[in-house]
Amino acid sequence: MAVEYRRFAPPAAARDLVEHLWVVRQPAGVVTREVLLPDGHGLALVTLGARGSHVDALTRRRTADGPGVRGPSSRPVVREQPGPSVRLGAQLGPLALARLRVHVAPDDVVPLDRAFATADVAACQAALEAGDDARAVDLLGAALAGALAATDEPAELTLLEPAVQQVLASRGLVTVADLARAAELPVGTLHRWSVEHLGLTPDALLAAVRFSAFVRDAVGPGPVRPEDALGAIRWYVQAGYAPREVERFTGSTPLELRRVEQGIAAALGAPVAG
Repeated sequence: MAVEYRRFAPPAAARDLVEHLWVVRQPAGVVTREVLLPDGHGLALVTLGARGSHVDALTRRRTADGPGVRGPSSRPVVREQPGPSVRLGAQLGPLALARLRVHVAPDDVVPLDRAFATADVAACQAALEAGDDARAVDLLGAALAGALAATDEPAELTLLEPAVQQVLASRGLVTVADLARAAELPVGTLHRWSVEHLGLTPDALLAAVRFSAFVRDAVGPGPVRPEDALGAIRWYVQAGYAPREVERFTGSTPLELRRVEQGIAAALGAPVAG
């Protein structure tokens, strides 16, 4: 049996929070690895079955991967997953956690009940267990929409949103000054609100989005195989671009790219290119 990956559009009521939802079903005896890209987005994850693990590509620290709400991702991670397992995820927009008033540090994970009721999680799990992925997706989307309706959105988010949209539309290939102009905010205010509501500085958000866009150009949509990410990084490093150009395009210095390559290769047990 093969791993099944299905992607879903968010229900209308959750479109201010969710970019897309997905379900991955993995049979027993199958182990998969993928690279989670640092794109500045959060994630709500509901799981059944075996738990996976994360390996930070920069620090090489291994941690358990389980259900929860993840803060904005700022660094690449190799995720290893054994089967049998079912995973339901909601890719959150950069402002979603602030809109929900759920405080999660970058790359950290908090329990699902910080965002919505335990009964909602149980209903999602029951639908997954019954094999009804579409219903599980609808239930998770509805739970997020309900959580949004129960909160008062911080007023600053309306002013911050143009800057966030500029980051995504430009694939991070702009400056912090450009973002401040887009939002009609002083740079200092943009920095303070970005840290307070997004959990990342504007520079860190730009770097994350640049790296994600750089890898996506090479590997396309869907789960990112570590071998494909390694290939993209190695090709770019070996092309010999000037360090400033490397950082402008990928969000990482040549040294950081090399460390990411080494971390991904180590997680795979693969040799590091000379």
